[in-house]
Amino acid sequence: MASQESTIRDLVEEKGRVFEKFGLTPMQGRIVAWFTISDTPEKTFDELVKYFRASKSSISSSLNYLLQNKIIDYRTISAKRKRYFFITDSFFRIYFEKVLENVVELKEYVINTVSMRTPEHPEVSEKILKWIGNANMFQESIEKTLAEIGRDKI
Repeated sequence: MASQESTIRDLVEEKGRVFEKFGLTPMQGRIVAWFTISDTPEKTFDELVKYFRASKSSISSSLNYLLQNKIIDYRTISAKRKRYFFITDSFFRIYFEKVLENVVELKEYVINTVSMRTPEHPEVSEKILKWIGNANMFQESIEKTLAEIGRDKI
């Protein structure tokens, strides 16, 4: 049994680093990873503190961020004074929205940059205009994906 726990902990670490690439802190990423790996769909605050051997404040601030960003949610059971946290289906929608914001910001920057260029080196301006065209296609794809995700509410 100890080796299974070790394997799960290794997976939580590995997959947690993947979630870090999406802008989560190490603890936030590991919490999300544990929710995706663990068979038990809900976790209490105390279970999270115990599993991660982390301070209550570290777990609390990570949970608050994940709650605010709707990556996790919680429910309560009457007569029990605990919150039961669970992962939502919003993670990729939230991630794609952030990617879309970054693409729009990058396009604005590039458009401003190309408009300031002199006609002296048109080949550079042509490359930049291609970037804008590619960014437009990418933006359309993300917007279409977000619309599909919005229709596919669970």
